[in-house]
Amino acid sequence: MKTTLILLVLANSAFAAVPILARTTPEALAKLQQDNPMRLLQAPPKGAAKVHRPEDQSIIKQSLILRDGTYWTLVPKGAVIYLPEAMKSRVDGKPDGTLLAWPDFLARNQAWITTHDISFDQATGNKPLQTESVAFWPKQNKVVIAVHQRGPISVRTSH
Repeated sequence: MKTTLILLVLANSAFAAVPILARTTPEALAKLQQDNPMRLLQAPPKGAAKVHRPEDQSIIKQSLILRDGTYWTLVPKGAVIYLPEAMKSRVDGKPDGTLLAWPDFLARNQAWITTHDISFDQATGNKPLQTESVAFWPKQNKVVIAVHQRGPISVRTSH
């Protein structure tokens, strides 16, 4: 009984007619385009102020480059809060290879990078970093990156 019912449903859908869709005429399309308020946003109004970026600023100039030889990523300047002598060649060099997002780069390079969660008060320099953490960093011989909510953040060391 079930098999017959399933076969009937399948046969019915197999012989069903293709629905006919109404075609949009050129006149109807022109009316839709004319009534669309988004068409006014296609070109900026004449005489509007142009947005420009200062020539001496770029995201690369405001960041440090971390690289492992194959991949690289950007972190804000001031986000590296501990840099062992052996790891200096991996920080702030030329971007070689493929750019990766911070989480992907961190996942690939956990052997030589670690993070330290900080608060906004610590990032602004209003509260100091925990001395026990700072004392531990040289023992692990890794680059320490300051993060807030898993994203790298600059740390102001003095006002």
